[in-house]
Amino acid sequence: MAFVKTIADQATLSFTGRINVLEKDTGKYLGKVSLIEGEIVYCAYNGHVGKSSLYNIVIDDQVREGLTFVAEPEIVTLSEAIFQLPYETFIKESSFIYQTYRDSIKLRPPDHIRLLIDPDFVARGPNISFWEYEVLTVISDFNKVADIFSECNLLEYQTINALVSLRKKGALKVLR
Repeated sequence: MAFVKTIADQATLSFTGRINVLEKDTGKYLGKVSLIEGEIVYCAYNGHVGKSSLYNIVIDDQVREGLTFVAEPEIVTLSEAIFQLPYETFIKESSFIYQTYRDSIKLRPPDHIRLLIDPDFVARGPNISFWEYEVLTVISDFNKVADIFSECNLLEYQTINALVSLRKKGALKVLR
């Protein structure tokens, strides 16, 4: 909860600047969150940019507990903003996403399993969601579960839910 508390402190002060995300043990830079007058406007974390990277920080802060956050006042302009997220909305969405993550993590397949797309599923052409499409595009290049999770741009819970849904629809074949 250190990340949420850091955001809360800075939102209360109408902070403008950035919050650096660092590895606690090594001090390695992992990303940043930019705020303008206490409102989140930009996030980059572990090579990803946008709101999903912001929620990845929330989840990693809870799961890994190896992150530290350093607020640095600096000039942040609206031209750097890629979204605008008030603190209250951030708290609601973070709570929902973390709870969904906790519920879905039990369904994550083991990393060593390989998945293949069933050609009959593609031929039938059923409707699929955006998350399912994203996962299918990754599976077409990477079929090992560990690789799917590392290569997919979705949040972990989104990838899990898409895999479960695709499996129920008969889109995936499991190889051990």
